[in-house]
Amino acid sequence: MKRAMTLAAALAFVGVASAQQLKVTGRTYVAASGQWKSDGDTAKVEEGAAKVKIECDKNIALCAVAEGTNLLGSGNLFTRLDVTPVHYTILRWDNDGLVAQTLTKDCVTDRLVIDFRAKSVTMIETPKSGREENEACKTFSKIVTSRLVNAGRDDKKEVTQNSQR
Repeated sequence: MKRAMTLAAALAFVGVASAQQLKVTGRTYVAASGQWKSDGDTAKVEEGAAKVKIECDKNIALCAVAEGTNLLGSGNLFTRLDVTPVHYTILRWDNDGLVAQTLTKDCVTDRLVIDFRAKSVTMIETPKSGREENEACKTFSKIVTSRLVNAGRDDKKEVTQNSQR
């Protein structure tokens, strides 16, 4: 009886947080979704704001991050033709989480940090050195940290995890 109540509570929680999830499959594949909220933002994330979908595959050492208003569709981000994800190289993947990075942006280096234990997803944008020469890059003067949250909610603890460890 106690186990059934715990399962029911867990399912209810997953239903509430269904717009934002962190799912680990077989210790080699991670999928997450939600919306970015910068630590500097005081307003709540708007319902119509761009959605984020993240998939990481340990076997190919890559994460794909796609943003848009409609990310529904079949297949994964590595094979879909209807989205244009940014690819991140996985630098570290262990039992605690993963760190991935992309250098494809001109003005900033993006680092994706997924913590399996805290069930959180964080994006850290760091200005690149030498950006002063590029006029467009002058607006990127500080480190920006954003967390993946559910639309309309600010609590990073709402990320759920379905792990097959």
